[in-house]
Amino acid sequence: MEKIWWVIVAFVAILSAALGHNLLLMMSLFLALIGGASHLWARYCLAGVSYRRRFGSTRLFFGEETDFHVEIVNAKPLPLAWLRAEDEFPVDLELLNGRLHTSYRPGRRLLINLLSLRWYERVTRHYRIRGSQRGAWEFGPVEIISGDIFGFSIKREKLQDTQTILVYPRIVPLTALGLPARHPFGDFKTPRRVMEDPTRLMGAREYLPGDSFRHIHWKATARRNELQTKVFEPSAMRPIAIFLNVNTFEYRYEGIDRDLQELAIMTAASIAHWAWEESHPIGLYVNSVTQPGGQRIRIRPGNHPDQLIWILEALARVVTYGRWPIEAVLHVEAPHLRYGTTIIVVSPVVNERLQRTLVDLKNREFGVSLVALGRKRLDMPPPGVQYYHIDGREVWHELEALELG
Repeated sequence: MEKIWWVIVAFVAILSAALGHNLLLMMSLFLALIGGASHLWARYCLAGVSYRRRFGSTRLFFGEETDFHVEIVNAKPLPLAWLRAEDEFPVDLELLNGRLHTSYRPGRRLLINLLSLRWYERVTRHYRIRGSQRGAWEFGPVEIISGDIFGFSIKREKLQDTQTILVYPRIVPLTALGLPARHPFGDFKTPRRVMEDPTRLMGAREYLPGDSFRHIHWKATARRNELQTKVFEPSAMRPIAIFLNVNTFEYRYEGIDRDLQELAIMTAASIAHWAWEESHPIGLYVNSVTQPGGQRIRIRPGNHPDQLIWILEALARVVTYGRWPIEAVLHVEAPHLRYGTTIIVVSPVVNERLQRTLVDLKNREFGVSLVALGRKRLDMPPPGVQYYHIDGREVWHELEALELG
């Protein structure tokens, strides 16, 4: 369009010179002025323009709402007659005010802001969003579009700035899942009634055959010239390790039951929340990885103040398909668990291999519980393993109406 415009200007200027017509000459100058202004706007319209998102919180519990602000700045002396910003918005988050438009990308919508900006002007649009679906949801990139005031040229620029909102899984009381209110995973008695907490050193004593070499107190040994071993304060709180299987069928080619998978994740989150409220050291192991990053989910049992948050964040980021059988994860991780740890397996799939693994763990003096999900109930649960069954679809649809636990 710009080239055609300058051809017209040149033609009018030549014609005015040939005819000696002053009016045509003034018209050519006026058209040249319009073309120059159009070129200036087209070249510099997006210079100094910035787009910024601000969230009240980037971590949301299920159903929680937060503020979402969009700030657009024109940091130059050239005003903009119009500016259009198309920001990619995750379809699974709910925009409470404003309108979302269709996007060509699956799972995405467009938040479009159309406005004019004076020189050095800042405009802020205010929105509110609700975390209505567990996950790690990415905002952006954003495309900003502007041009000259006559519509001759349009300039586009894609800003690759992206931000992520985490929505934690839904948390419900264990009774809503059909688990008992008192001692849902036993009374936590072990063959050794009192366990030592290796994080709480109390003193040292003479080394005895059978003591672990890892607990030798080298400073006390140097002072007394004989082997000393560390003495730890007793702890009655039994660690809990939650193992989550995100696969809903035994074979990957069978696909995924989304509702059943979300129920399994919600069950793991609710158990972790209950254990944290009961002051148990808790850990989480999942046969999947996080998104983004692709890191294996492996949080060892602990009682750090942020332990529950780490677990909820991992569950928010978990990807759809499990990479390994859950029994393989149990084989790898169980040897690293402390003596007396209670292992809770949450799995929509319970095959013979998993049952044999659970019996083996029970024989190794772990407390073992199995929370199975889906329509199929075991006729004979593994011997010595505490067994619960949660029916899949009915329970999930009932729990969709519940508030946060």
